Formats: sequence, C-alpha cells, structure tokens
Amino acid sequence: MRSKASVLMRALSNVFLGVAVGLLGYYALTAALSWVEQARLREDLQQFGGISAELADDIVVSGSGPTLDFEGWELQDKAYWDSLADGAVFGRLVVSRMNLDTLVVRGVEVADLKKGPGWVDYTSLPGPGGNCGISGHRTTYLAPFRRIDQIEQGDTIDFYSPYRRYRYTVTRAFVVTPDKVEVFDLTETPTLTLTACHPPYSARYRYIVQAELTEVRAIEQIEQ
Repeated sequence: MRSKASVLMRALSNVFLGVAVGLLGYYALTAALSWVEQARLREDLQQFGGISAELADDIVVSGSGPTLDFEGWELQDKAYWDSLADGAVFGRLVVSRMNLDTLVVRGVEVADLKKGPGWVDYTSLPGPGGNCGISGHRTTYLAPFRRIDQIEQGDTIDFYSPYRRYRYTVTRAFVVTPDKVEVFDLTETPTLTLTACHPPYSARYRYIVQAELTEVRAIEQIEQ
C-alpha cells in the first residue's frame, strides 16, 4: 500500500506537469497568433518595399546626398504615419544583435502588442527631432524583444518607413522602474528608445535601450 507521502508527491508531480504543459501551450499559441499577424501585415504592405522586404540586404538606399536626408519627410513619412489607425503597420525594425527583423505597429495597447512591437503614440515620430519610443514583449507573442539586454553600446538599429531607412547608434542601456516615464522625454538629438519588461517573466522593471540617429537614407528600390 502506498504511503500518504508517495501519493502526495505523485499528485504534486502531476500538477506541476500540467502547469508546465499549459504554459508551453500558452506560449506556443501566442507565438502562432503573432506569426499570423506579422505575415498578414507583410502581405498588406507589398507596395512598400522598405517595410515589407524579407531581408534588410534586399533594400537599396540612396548613396548620395546628405547623411540625414529628410527631403520630402513631411509629405511622405509624416503623412503616412499621421494616416494610420491603431494597430496598423508603423514601420520595420531590424536589430542584428537581437537577430530581430519585425514589423512595428502603431500603439501599445494589449491588442497592438499581440501583433508586434508598438510605437508609443505620445512619443515623437522618427525624423529630424524628438524621442521615438517603441515597446515590445520579451516572453510571449513571438517575444520580439527577448534579447534586448544583449544590445551593446555602438550597435546599430535600423528602422524602415515606406520611404526611408533610419539608422540609429546605441548610446546606452539601463534598467528603471515602470514609473520612470521620463525615458520618453523629448531629446535635442533625434533618439530611438526601446523598452521591455525586465527581467523576463516579470514586470518589476523596464529595460531601456537608447540610440541616436546617425543616418537617414531614402529607399530607392528593391532588387528583383
């Protein structure tokens, strides 16, 4: 006859196994949902080569003109971003250090972040001034910012609009509490701020990466 202790241990083992299977199923489901959303958004944007190209190397940018090329910015990028509804594609984010190539949506509501990282809509647009904020998940919904803590000073981050490639160079990374919303304050130098919960599986802190805009080039074409 089994002892009470062995019966209890077996019951606890079954509970833990059930929890583990449930968690794995949950993460798999959220990843699948985000994958479907990302694929759908890419299909919707085939006319915008800079956003929808599968690989960053496929994109041809202008090699002439000023390093920070904002000619026509208000009629092109700003007009595009101003026309977007919440949850629509805001741009494309490529971070080699994170092995990340993902579409960014407008907004950071729960429904928005299920699709991908979201532009914080009270922050600045990528452009000639201000601080552009983008937040993303680290554990669920494909966990696009899972490796955010691997980014190092001097790394480059590319952000693509339908018309331009914005290249940022990382200046610092740090951890703050969630109430430190001043990380999104306006900056004199055009800045990109990435945020995610820290550590993984916890919302106790926020991991922050900030980068300064160092190059803006017009997108010319996509090689066929």
